[in-house]
Amino acid sequence: MLNADHWSAAWECDGSEWSYIQSRLTTRQLLPGEILWPVGSCPEQLVLVRSGLLKNVFPREDGREYIKEFFWQGDAFFNYYCHLNQMPSPYVLTALEACTLYLLPLGCLLQAENGTSVYRRIYLELLKTQLKFKEDKEALLLTLSPSERYREFRSRFPHLIGRVAEHQIAAYLGITPISLSRIKRRINIG
Repeated sequence: MLNADHWSAAWECDGSEWSYIQSRLTTRQLLPGEILWPVGSCPEQLVLVRSGLLKNVFPREDGREYIKEFFWQGDAFFNYYCHLNQMPSPYVLTALEACTLYLLPLGCLLQAENGTSVYRRIYLELLKTQLKFKEDKEALLLTLSPSERYREFRSRFPHLIGRVAEHQIAAYLGITPISLSRIKRRINIG
């Protein structure tokens, strides 16, 4: 389990800069299946994942879901969709495992960002990380075959194999669980 100082080092904050952030952090525990951000919410909080695993999901009316992304220990993120569009979220953030999270009101970072370079750097680093992830995921979905997507998933996220159910991996890759099962048989995995 990480402590909050992990992000202080990652963001290269000095003592006073980190004290400002740390004094505004709250801790939140989630049980598996518990929702942090429901569809239609517009959360204005930065999430630091101390431990556990979460999924960001676009639910469909027919019960299927498309998994936008997974977050795990060490990740930091906020609801980019709500923040940038000023609209309610079309996706839900749910714990897959028991989680310990640090939450920071995004306004604290944004207000401080106006006056101090470290907060601007943190904010821009979060946006760059998300943009890189979105570019990588877009390339995965648009340029690779389903079997190549699965191989790439295994290569990029070996720590998620065994932690994420097969149907959730399929939902992340944009394929059906049956297709994933066939792919695994063809390439002799599981």
